[in-house]
Amino acid sequence: MKTLIWSPVIVLLMSFSCVDTEDQRRSDLGVLELLEEEIIALSESVSCTNSNEWKFTAMGSKACGGPTRYIAYHQSVERKFLELVDQYTFRQQEYNRRNNVFSDCMLVASPRSVSCEGGKPILVY
Repeated sequence: MKTLIWSPVIVLLMSFSCVDTEDQRRSDLGVLELLEEEIIALSESVSCTNSNEWKFTAMGSKACGGPTRYIAYHQSVERKFLELVDQYTFRQQEYNRRNNVFSDCMLVASPRSVSCEGGKPILVY
């Protein structure tokens, strides 16, 4: 008889737990999206006129390891840029771990260099 009394309570608590978890996932994804937008904006804040002034770095974390992409940045914004990329990568890794995310596990090729085309950096593979 006690089982019948406690079962609805457990079901109710579990349903709130799912809502909280889903809200947390959405919140975490929102933070990741904002960080990515900030990273891209910082990357695009400098016009690419001399490819020797540009570098690239791995960004993000696939669930099974490795970066999700590579992104170019100008050396004048390097410190702030790499801090944001590190924060994004760490948060994505934590998100993947907490939410049991899985990915295609394909290796993302590293670029060889950066070139400039129309004022924008282009990764050369």
